[in-house]
Amino acid sequence: MKVAVVGLWHLGAVTAASLAKGGHDVIGFDPVPETIAHLKTGRAPIFEPGLENLLAEGLASGKLTYTADAHALAAAEIVWITFDTPVDHNDIADVEFVVNEVIAILPKLSANTLVIISSQLPVGTARRLQQECVALLSDKNISFACIPENLRLGKALDVFMKPDRIVVGVDDDKLKTKIQQLLLPFSENIIWMSVVAAEMTKHALNAFLAVSVTFINEIASLCETVGADAREVERGLKSEERIGPKAYLRPGGAIAGGTLMRDINYLKQVGKNAGQETLLISAIAESNSYHTEWSRRKLTTLWSNLKGKKVAMLGLTYKAGTDTLRRSTAIETCEWLHQQGTQINAYDPTISKLPQKLAGFINIKASIAEALQAVDAVVISTEWPQFRELTAEEFVFNVKHPLVLDPSGFVSKNLAVDPRIQYFSVGVPA
Repeated sequence: MKVAVVGLWHLGAVTAASLAKGGHDVIGFDPVPETIAHLKTGRAPIFEPGLENLLAEGLASGKLTYTADAHALAAAEIVWITFDTPVDHNDIADVEFVVNEVIAILPKLSANTLVIISSQLPVGTARRLQQECVALLSDKNISFACIPENLRLGKALDVFMKPDRIVVGVDDDKLKTKIQQLLLPFSENIIWMSVVAAEMTKHALNAFLAVSVTFINEIASLCETVGADAREVERGLKSEERIGPKAYLRPGGAIAGGTLMRDINYLKQVGKNAGQETLLISAIAESNSYHTEWSRRKLTTLWSNLKGKKVAMLGLTYKAGTDTLRRSTAIETCEWLHQQGTQINAYDPTISKLPQKLAGFINIKASIAEALQAVDAVVISTEWPQFRELTAEEFVFNVKHPLVLDPSGFVSKNLAVDPRIQYFSVGVPA
């Protein structure tokens, strides 16, 4: 099939390369010429394991091409909208940015084009765009469907190409055959529903995951106060058949990155518009915000004054498997430490250079050992596999004071059991 993928940051770059791997002829479109220039050389816009190899393969085969010329979209029978929806520091999405980009390309599309929305947008957006088409381009018979974005940074290629199921929202049954043909290389397990239900499913899924994370972190905080180990409680919960072993219940860090919280804010707005209370959903942000400060509270409990102390931050990206610093809890903690007068060393395997505003107070080191040198405390903030290779002997040898904060228990196997090391983790009694 001839498919155009519109918006080529993380979601779009993965979608375009994966569709080409699946045998489709793919046009990747983005209005930013610099983005297209990078992609034409096989460089991914953001680090994702395996993505650059897949880009190179698609370009070499001729199945994948890139352009900043919207007129090229007329050749596609399916246009897949994959703009990453920007969010600010309050997790408020810039929905109009994406909507305006979509409206701008609609006149370039051929008649009977199917437009698939995967950008993270509020429920009702597809209906709004359909109405725009009816009003402005009624002769073109453009249809809209929704395939909610389900990628995870660091695992995006596997999630796209080997999904357990694909949720598809479509209001015209005649479009199902075309969508099945599009998705056949990846899965035959399609969960069909209306467009508005698919949009709502995305919000509900992320809200459910967010509830799970905030719930277990609140339980973990209570475990610390009563002397219970939250990871034992986690095992007890997951052994219950009504919950299950894959439940999003793991004591550790707060929700970061903005993705889940963007949907929380969408649902809050839906409730506000309808005059419907969303008491549980509205409480998630407050609980998560409090838990974001776990490392800060622990340090202020241990030290009455952080001025002049030296802390090593192992990991700066918001999660492992990516190089994005957007909405990273590690960065927010570094900014807070700087305000307290604390010196900061940092090591992250994907970060060798920081933006100027961060480089002024975060000292990036070339290795874990360099980051640990003569520090008073270490915070394990991103779950990079390299950190698990750190032995207790190496740790004690390099640091000034053997104190480690490991919110998720990621390095507990090597560091938590050594009596020389002060070890703290979410949900574990001191």
